[in-house]
Amino acid sequence: MSHDFDLIIKNGILVDGTGNAKRIADIGIRGKKIVSIGNIINHPDSDFIDATDCIVAPGFIDIHSHSDFFWLVSPESESKIYDGVTTEICGNCGISAFPLKGQVLENKKKGFSKFGLDINWQTAEDFFTRANEAKSSINRGFLVGHGNVRACVLGYDDREPDSNELVKMEQELRDAMESGVFGMSSGLVYPPGCYAKTEELITLCKIVREYNGIYATHMRNEGNELEAALNETINISKESGVKSQVSHIKTWGEKNWWKIDKIERMLKGARADGIDITCDRYPYTASATDLDIILPDWVYEGGTAKEKKRLGDPLCRERIIKEMEQEGVSKEFWGTIMISSVFNKDKRSYEGKTIAEISTTLKVPPLEFVLDLLYEEDCRVSVIFFNMSEENLARILKWDFVMVGSDSSLRSLKGVLNYGKPHPRGYGTFSRVIRKYVNQTSILSIEDAIYKMTGFPAQKLGLEDRGILKEGFFADITIFDQETIAEQATFTDPHNYSIGIKHVIVNGKLTINNGKHKSVMNGAILRK
Repeated sequence: MSHDFDLIIKNGILVDGTGNAKRIADIGIRGKKIVSIGNIINHPDSDFIDATDCIVAPGFIDIHSHSDFFWLVSPESESKIYDGVTTEICGNCGISAFPLKGQVLENKKKGFSKFGLDINWQTAEDFFTRANEAKSSINRGFLVGHGNVRACVLGYDDREPDSNELVKMEQELRDAMESGVFGMSSGLVYPPGCYAKTEELITLCKIVREYNGIYATHMRNEGNELEAALNETINISKESGVKSQVSHIKTWGEKNWWKIDKIERMLKGARADGIDITCDRYPYTASATDLDIILPDWVYEGGTAKEKKRLGDPLCRERIIKEMEQEGVSKEFWGTIMISSVFNKDKRSYEGKTIAEISTTLKVPPLEFVLDLLYEEDCRVSVIFFNMSEENLARILKWDFVMVGSDSSLRSLKGVLNYGKPHPRGYGTFSRVIRKYVNQTSILSIEDAIYKMTGFPAQKLGLEDRGILKEGFFADITIFDQETIAEQATFTDPHNYSIGIKHVIVNGKLTINNGKHKSVMNGAILRK
């Protein structure tokens, strides 16, 4: 065996990402790859890390991320790499960085201008050209958003595409698949995805299947209509033959917590029937999204400008209030929604407070306050919803077809990305799983937890040479102290990096050393 290694990791407790039992072994790295695992004699010319008493795992793969634009703003990707992530898959929930044409391009340009990001691409190929010129400390793969594909052709109209338009959508999708995306995602609660019929999705998923991609979906409903939405997803998978991934699987709202048994049966049944359906989940009982998600679908039709116009129209307002009262929105509901970020500076004091608190202070009915706020903020208000069950979360994480995903963009403690009170999952997802669900409650073994963060997502995506510690595989490695690993981000004080992660190696280069980012930019753009 040749002894010239660039880096040797000595005496670590290897949890290799396959689910196999941990063992003590050394790892030898040359260039970007792992070239030896076993008992390695120290070599004077090699750098080495003493990993005694530490877990040596494959770098975590965040299968459900939203850093599509922010990684270009903050290439160091701090909140992710400090949480042990070496690869993130962007473009989830139907929203991706490409294709961008017409209204969706204008929206993104406007939305990201305040971060100093120049969006100078439209097609997937243009984006990949830009991405390959950019540097990052971690790897990234991309999905194409069904919302983008639809918006490029139909804008934000609530209608079905005619045959010519469908051909155009298919072409947009093919262009993205050809350029190396890992699949297509949908966000069926957001405009314009919410206007798509099942048939449209099946047609597009047949194309995704041709390229052996995955279909990741933020389903049409995660609460009252959960079973119907899951049924639709299973049906899309069955009819198109596509491999599907249910994004952030949950039972939303206390009155729907009991449905957990039902959805478990449905998922297990579909899998037993040979449908390749898996899920991802973050380890928190709060979700985060845009505040206007609570409004009826017709309010968003035609895009943000029209949505704002409706919010300002007294007759439309009356209709919104009437429809939402018929839905039976309870008084308690407003206490479960915390504002995480607003667009305009003068409303910053609202961040970190619930709608119930603010409306009480202002002496305004909660829904009136919400409609006013959305109007004043050009519909750009992010919120956190606290309405999931801890017991269900623990059960979901244990299911053998569920992997871990943050459902969050990267953030940073420095610069423009240190704003608002974002969901702490952007900082702490992976360390929290180990601290809470391995160490504290023993819901998962360390081997299972690591598998759900590494080997399993790699296998789902078809990443053939990542996600496992194996000779010949890329050296993406996270080394941590299992006793001290912990998330530090909380809902009221989210901007804090995780602790306990000692070293992170990306494509063979030591990027986090003794808990400190070395500003090494060795991440790669992964293409299928």
